[in-house]
Amino acid sequence: MTSTPVMLSSRNWFPKASAGLVLGLTLSFALMGILGLLVHVDGQPRAVGSQFLMWLVVPVWTGILGTCFLFRSGWRAWAMLGGANAVLWAIYMGVRSMMS
Repeated sequence: MTSTPVMLSSRNWFPKASAGLVLGLTLSFALMGILGLLVHVDGQPRAVGSQFLMWLVVPVWTGILGTCFLFRSGWRAWAMLGGANAVLWAIYMGVRSMMS
């Protein structure tokens, strides 16, 4: 049972891009929140750790936005990024509740 490979196309670019823009941003926020909790960064805006996490959001978001075009369809991009968001935000809430 070999399936034929599906060629990637730019046919569904708008749903893929909107998933990367919206869900990619929230996904990068969740990743930075988890990382900030694990390395004990406080909320001081002038602290080096806070600045590092703040500026790290943009490259992570750009990476997610760039890879969202590798999904087969826009629906799959929304589903996978939405699922990843749900998992990472649940991890964030769990880690946050354990550390407080």
